[in-house]
Amino acid sequence: MATKEREETEDKKDISIKGVSKDIYRRVLNLARDTGKTLGEVTNDAYKTFLATASGARQISKNFVEGATQSMPKYIENIKNLSVDKNDLAEIGHKVAFSNIDTLELAGVDNETFDRYVDSITNVKTLKIDKHLSKAKVLVKCSFVDNITVTQ
Repeated sequence: MATKEREETEDKKDISIKGVSKDIYRRVLNLARDTGKTLGEVTNDAYKTFLATASGARQISKNFVEGATQSMPKYIENIKNLSVDKNDLAEIGHKVAFSNIDTLELAGVDNETFDRYVDSITNVKTLKIDKHLSKAKVLVKCSFVDNITVTQ
């Protein structure tokens, strides 16, 4: 019992805080009077709220950075010949940017898979697409592609 009482008294020592604005101090003091709490209780509540808010903001920032990182495409680049199918894209599980590929074949890739997983196709000499894949959708994501061939 004595240990617990000692911890409580050590936990609630008088503390002097320099630099507190007189206006803020007066407003907190008035709030304490209005709520029937001590100045220390109101101050502790304010600190707890501030710390929880700061922690929450830190978590939101962390989640934002993680989300931004996950939304960035994975690069597949500098390959002479590459054939990628629907299963390959699904296995990667992220948006993909294809770049600097001589011949790129999107074999059996449907419109939904293309929209979900292909971010861009850049600097490709020959692009082969399946006839079921919308050429318009492909064109929107292409730049510096020399030839587009539609296969059966």
